[in-house]
Amino acid sequence: MWQTIEHLLMSPNATIILVFLAFAIIIGLVLSKTGLLNIHTDTVSLGAANKEREIIRQQVEWVRLHCEGAESAMKKPEEYDSWKGKYIAEMVYDEYVEWITFNHLSTSSAYIEIKQDKIVNLVHSLTQNPAFHTKEFEDQLREDTKQSIEKLVQIRGVYK
Repeated sequence: MWQTIEHLLMSPNATIILVFLAFAIIIGLVLSKTGLLNIHTDTVSLGAANKEREIIRQQVEWVRLHCEGAESAMKKPEEYDSWKGKYIAEMVYDEYVEWITFNHLSTSSAYIEIKQDKIVNLVHSLTQNPAFHTKEFEDQLREDTKQSIEKLVQIRGVYK
């Protein structure tokens, strides 16, 4: 048996086939690295990593700017603690980044409602200021969360 395998591997045809296969694998890897070839199976995913990183970078950057802008543009009560406000905005930002990294954003009403509840509960747990526990502020948070999720899904769609 080993002599047969040795004979097959030493034949001129086998050498040409092995060289061809090596070049085909190298070309496939180069194409997948550049993004021209995408291979997705249950165990292997080649070629989409750079695109996926770019999508996540864009989403995280947008969320950072959005949270900073929302905190600075927010109507503030007289006894507003700006450092605590920035901390709460950072915690909301961290929550959004977690959603982005798990990559399961959806515009379904059930998904949005769960995430709205999560943000409202997060903000309520971090402040006891009555101005941030009003129905008006909660509705504003819910609407902002809904629009933010829709924007993140839109960003993903642009790069797909």
